[in-house]
Amino acid sequence: MHEFLHALEHSFFDSLKMLPFLLLAFLFLEFTEARIEQKSAKAIEKAEKSGPITGALLGLIPQCGFSVIGANFFAKRIITLGTLIAIFLSTSDEALLIMLASPSHYKELLIIMGLKLVVAVIAGYAIDFFVGKKKIIADDCHHCHHHDDSCEDEEIIGEEHCCSHTDWRAIILCTVRRTASVFAFLFVATFLLTFAIEFVGEDKIGGFMLTDSIFQPFLTALIGLIPNCAPSVILAGMFVEGAISLGSVFAGLCTSAGVGLLVLFRVNKGIKENLLAVGLLYIISCASGIIIHLCQGLF
Repeated sequence: MHEFLHALEHSFFDSLKMLPFLLLAFLFLEFTEARIEQKSAKAIEKAEKSGPITGALLGLIPQCGFSVIGANFFAKRIITLGTLIAIFLSTSDEALLIMLASPSHYKELLIIMGLKLVVAVIAGYAIDFFVGKKKIIADDCHHCHHHDDSCEDEEIIGEEHCCSHTDWRAIILCTVRRTASVFAFLFVATFLLTFAIEFVGEDKIGGFMLTDSIFQPFLTALIGLIPNCAPSVILAGMFVEGAISLGSVFAGLCTSAGVGLLVLFRVNKGIKENLLAVGLLYIISCASGIIIHLCQGLF
């Protein structure tokens, strides 16, 4: 019962931290969607050229709000898949704060930050080059232009309804509706994950690690994929204690995009796109972690 109540409290406050970012992201989207059809989108197309760099730099800020914003922006094709992956790869949320509390690991922290930025930028541009960029399209309910303000696809979208973007009341209504929907989904998912971690125990998770194994980055990257801020904190703590290698913590922190993955699966209807994003995130993180693990002596 204690674990249940603790997980419930922890999940609520974790989700509550995301609420301002969700509100701002959806407010921006609603405001932007109302004007996309009125512009040529040249400014956004120009921004795409620096998208992975901008996304990687924003992701370095120690919180996972930008991964949430990135997921929403990708769902609306405001950013490319490469920029989304760059944001996810560079996001480290509270893990950086854990390492900052250990002055003896400042050198490793700078190495991790620098390499995450480099890997995120290279991966972002490579993905956009090989996978291709998806242009901004008005293909869903939130972009509908019917004169009667109704949506022909409403039965497909579910609770997502078409909003009239002619006044602020409609924009705020849609923003609140979409934020509440994602927040509820986020809270439930975070609670289940947090309760599972509480039930298993952080010490048992650490027991699965083999410090000198080259396969360790595969495991830490898998743990990092858990859509919650807790895994990155656990991995950072284990690295500070010497339980995992530099390459392993790097791989885990690269996949640890906070709740961004949860929001991506909630707001983006393309399941194949979502799975592709997760696959690319995992492969890039594992490959980078193994390389760093093998070259750890150079650092």
